[in-house]
Amino acid sequence: MRLLADEGGTLALTTVVLLPLVLVTLVGVLELGAVRVVAERARLAADLATVTAVNDQDDAYLARRGRLRLAPEAEDVARGSFAANLEPLAGWLASSPSAVAASADVAVFRDGGERDPRTGRRYREPTVRLTAELPVLTPAFALLLARPVTEVRILSTSSAR
Repeated sequence: MRLLADEGGTLALTTVVLLPLVLVTLVGVLELGAVRVVAERARLAADLATVTAVNDQDDAYLARRGRLRLAPEAEDVARGSFAANLEPLAGWLASSPSAVAASADVAVFRDGGERDPRTGRRYREPTVRLTAELPVLTPAFALLLARPVTEVRILSTSSAR
């Protein structure tokens, strides 16, 4: 075993053995970073969607009662805004942005004092809550772990004040 006898051979053998491990680790870290960036952008899209829906107030109710109340179409506004804001991420998603928005759980609490059955929170003000499962494409994870799609959960809540 002349290869193991000198220092150069040992270094070459160590490199050959450790290079795949280093490459797998690097690919995994880069893919995880990409998933985190997509998840953060999607969370921001959900935040913007709930804020947009909360800002859609029932003006007639406000004029009559002097209190804020969400418009009847607040859920549709939240879904539409969420889908539109996910469009830049379409290449990273396993489903279309409109399909993700359509499957999202959007709850509209039009008046204050209502309890959210999903989270258990009681909202004092009119509130929109959006929960979504985001299917993110992860081709490198598919090669490493046989997982081509990673599900990311998003929760966003906005209240009128």
